[in-house]
Amino acid sequence: MSDVVSPRDARGAVDYDVGWTLWTDMVRFYPSGVHRRRLVARWLAPHAPASILDAGCGAGHMLASLREHFPSARLAGVDDSGATVVENRRRLPWARFEQLDLARAPLDEKFDAVVCSEVLEHIPDDVAALQHLVAMTGRLLLLTVPTGRLYPLEAGFGHLRHYRLDELCARIESLGLRVERAEAWGFPWMTLFKRAANLRPQATMDGFGAGAWSLPKKALGFALTTLFYFNLPVRGPQLLVLASRPT
Repeated sequence: MSDVVSPRDARGAVDYDVGWTLWTDMVRFYPSGVHRRRLVARWLAPHAPASILDAGCGAGHMLASLREHFPSARLAGVDDSGATVVENRRRLPWARFEQLDLARAPLDEKFDAVVCSEVLEHIPDDVAALQHLVAMTGRLLLLTVPTGRLYPLEAGFGHLRHYRLDELCARIESLGLRVERAEAWGFPWMTLFKRAANLRPQATMDGFGAGAWSLPKKALGFALTTLFYFNLPVRGPQLLVLASRPT
């Protein structure tokens, strides 16, 4: 589906063990990631969760952000990349990390809040993955996923599909949770940025998804992050859904 070259395993699937060694600065400084972490913390803040699971935690940027906002919460992360889990345990000893394939099984416990950000679109069996996320949800489930056109750069990072807000909410509620808040976000600047990044998708991958960022790249990321504060919560390529377990 993609002509973009990215780390692949012997089966041709994206190799996230390799990918997370290359994409850490991209996730940290890319404006989309910065604002997702901001919005997730803002949406969770009124609920003051006592324990938080980041499902598909990657290199732990979301958990580091959540730790700043919820310093007393018990934090945990799961990821299918075993090498990333080992490295996270070394770098982030204040959180618990486990290797887990979300499509195969849940952890045998529940968390006050489960966060799953930009993960479902990567999983072949996203139906099973969503069921397992709900199984681990004690009170709140917060999902972020992309919507709209699936661009070559996104396919290069392993996106298999994008979602529609109404369909995603219906799926969540069919599993017994109640959607409390749901929004599309990112218009106009995130929308325009995605289109611009895909004018030359391989160059974008090579320039921003291939290791540590230089100072000029960080400066560009900061400038774009500032611009993204003027996005609107009515349209755009980013979906956020907060659901709760009925009491």
